Amino acid sequence: MRIRGLFGGIRLRAPVLVSLAILIGALALRIVDPPALGLLRDYAFDQYQRLKPRPYAADLPVRIIDIDEASLRELGQWPWPRTIMARLVDKLVEKGAAVIAFDVVFAEPDRASIAVALRDLPPGPNSEALAKLVEGLPDNDKVFAASIAKAPVVMGFAFDAQGTKKPPRRFHGVAHNAKEGDVKSVPELMRDILPLNRGAVKTLDMLEAVANGNGSVTPEGGSAVVRRVPMLFRLDGQRDEDVFPALAIEAIRVVQGASTYLVRWSGAQGLEALGERTGIVSIRVGEVNVETDGFGRMSLYDSGHRKERYVSAVDVLNDKVPADKLEANIVFIGTSAVGLQDIRSTPIDGTLPGVEVHAQLAEQILTSTFLSRPDYTKGSEFLYLALVGLLFVVLLPILSAGRMAVVAMLFIGIAVLGPWFAFSEARLLFDPIYPTATLALIYVAGSALAFIRTERERAQIRGAFGLYLSPDMVEQVARNPGLLQLGGEMREITVMFTDVRGFTTISEQFDPPGLARFMNRFLTPMTDLILGNRGTVDKYMGDAIMAFWNAPLANDGHAIRACETALGMQARLRALNIDWKAEAESEQRKHIPVNIGIGLNTGEASVGNFGSSQRLTYSCLGDAVNLASRLEGQCKTYAVGVIIGDKTRERAAGFATIELDRIMVKGKTEPERMFALVGDAAVAQSPAFHALIEKHAAFLVLYRSGAFAEALEVIPDLEAAAQAADWHQGYYAMMRERVDHLIDDSPPDWNGVYVAKEK
Repeated sequence: MRIRGLFGGIRLRAPVLVSLAILIGALALRIVDPPALGLLRDYAFDQYQRLKPRPYAADLPVRIIDIDEASLRELGQWPWPRTIMARLVDKLVEKGAAVIAFDVVFAEPDRASIAVALRDLPPGPNSEALAKLVEGLPDNDKVFAASIAKAPVVMGFAFDAQGTKKPPRRFHGVAHNAKEGDVKSVPELMRDILPLNRGAVKTLDMLEAVANGNGSVTPEGGSAVVRRVPMLFRLDGQRDEDVFPALAIEAIRVVQGASTYLVRWSGAQGLEALGERTGIVSIRVGEVNVETDGFGRMSLYDSGHRKERYVSAVDVLNDKVPADKLEANIVFIGTSAVGLQDIRSTPIDGTLPGVEVHAQLAEQILTSTFLSRPDYTKGSEFLYLALVGLLFVVLLPILSAGRMAVVAMLFIGIAVLGPWFAFSEARLLFDPIYPTATLALIYVAGSALAFIRTERERAQIRGAFGLYLSPDMVEQVARNPGLLQLGGEMREITVMFTDVRGFTTISEQFDPPGLARFMNRFLTPMTDLILGNRGTVDKYMGDAIMAFWNAPLANDGHAIRACETALGMQARLRALNIDWKAEAESEQRKHIPVNIGIGLNTGEASVGNFGSSQRLTYSCLGDAVNLASRLEGQCKTYAVGVIIGDKTRERAAGFATIELDRIMVKGKTEPERMFALVGDAAVAQSPAFHALIEKHAAFLVLYRSGAFAEALEVIPDLEAAAQAADWHQGYYAMMRERVDHLIDDSPPDWNGVYVAKEK
């Protein structure tokens, strides 16, 4: 079955189905948007604020008058007599404070007033006299109210389900940009959007009556961490349109002398966001526009705790604060004392005095520094996830694993870095977690299933072809089944042929099982050397091995690896002969040393799958391959272990080689230069080998020029030089016989080229 149309004929396999199911499920979950997803977004936005907190300027006109530990030590435990609070207000007025906002609720009469204290005393003989004495003394709350009446003061109230239904006093009006027919009615909007509180704890009527404003001191927005603070609240029992402001925005209203809050709604008077009507967009107070989310909540852009905001209350009372530090400032009166339990958690600080939250909100309003998650963010995130997720589903079965990884990294990187740049450059809040996690899950799940399916297919191919293809070829075919076709490609390779000398004689001393064990002991280490040097074993031909390098896997140093393998095989065979000799002696049988001839040649050859549609073999064909076989055959003639062709010598120039002869092998019309592989680079650099090469070159000049008698005379010296160079071969003994024969029967057309009589 195939997906048509959108998927363009992609086969509907498990990776596609699972990836598509993940995408659809993720999109559905994003539409529902459960609280857990919102919490994940909040955690991400908290990290953003930790990485880039809101910059703080010490000259911002917002200060906190702190009822701190030092103030409590000097003036006594809280609550202080209202007369002290009156003096504090008077001092702040003297210092020129623009607004004094109390993050304190004065809900009960002052128990420190003399009249209140007298009522609490038990009756006594002097009670009447004391009552007459205090009649003329002022009440503390009246003293406080008198100070408030002369100052621009915003009182505080709190919402509490156990509080009274009596509403705090409202000093403001509320207007809306919603026209009839644009959106729902205003009461319906308020009811749907603004938080409803069951009760309130309000300041004394006496104090409210003389204040300039009244604001909520409750900063929580439904979370243990203060991230968003409602700017407007509703109270149970009141009309839906009768709203109550937060302390910070009320202080901003009072400092401007404004009388009204203008609530601006999405979808009203052209404030559209992708056609969605999602609630409040902003609240305008005076000349200031306060950006909020759809529920009228302002996002706290945390600067972290800053001691520059704070002024100790006792320092104000003792006139230790310069006037310019408070003049024309919005002043919040609150506490940092731990014992008074007004401690909050914010994105940056786990323990922050609650009054500092109000101060930070006021700073944001004054500087128009808002964190915004506009209506279009949800639609943008959904659209990005849908399009890129669908792209992943389409590309997973098409692209290779490497290319798909690049695509996945690109789009997942955009999902991670895009929101960060939006935050750091424009203070916009886009979700960096859900799209990223979903795309990563689609990629991982699809890739894992594709990998499992591919490995299953590869296992089937390995099982089917592993019996007659080389291991490298099996793996390559498993990765690319399209290779299972007839034909090949031209490629330069280095070919090796090996053969055991006198194998018939050796095999006669074993029964069939013993011969099999012997061959396994010989072929296994030889094969290990070939494979260990990245060679491909083409076939075993009885006691012979055919192998080649640079196919199917490319290897720039193929001639070097082939030469290293040949030398390693000779060294390994010497060690095996020692073991076999010891075994033969222990079994009281004759030991026949095992010797092999190795031919190496480099050249162009056709490499690929050859055979029929019923059976294929990965092999190589061409003159270069035939020459390698001929060179191996000449090892016996020239009595050397390893013979290499001229091009192999060129490609492995660092090895120690000796030119043996120019020879016309069977099936060739042009002579070939062939060389004995003597040793590695260390041998090539030895003085003894250099001496041998010089003498050997002179011998070849004599030999090829037809000066056979002179050539015969230098052979003993060459044998001594070969012995000194540790080259123990029978080459010079063979050449002595050949030259001696040429003296007696010299060809009339001798040109220095020997015509091989055997393959």
